[in-house]
Amino acid sequence: MAVTQFNTEAMEQCRTTVSSQAGQFGAIGDGFSNQYGNPEIFGKLGASGAVSSAVSAMDQAGAQEFEAAEKVLRKVESALDAIQTSVHDVEEANKNSMRAV
Repeated sequence: MAVTQFNTEAMEQCRTTVSSQAGQFGAIGDGFSNQYGNPEIFGKLGASGAVSSAVSAMDQAGAQEFEAAEKVLRKVESALDAIQTSVHDVEEANKNSMRAV
């Protein structure tokens, strides 16, 4: 049976990187909120309302996508944390079960 090895430093680096990326995606998404196009900026064009609606729909879609990306990255961070905790707990239990002869 092969011995499983875990690089705890690599897992922690991955977890912290994912955490910072999640925050960055969230910040980008926050920048989208309420940036709706005003039809008046297009002058008296007949399609001003349609262009404004398209800009608003794009704004909402962008905000939703960046929010979804942040949530996925937060789940990855949580899963990595759970793995680290589990590995640590198993290693502690194994260490404590060893008895000097």
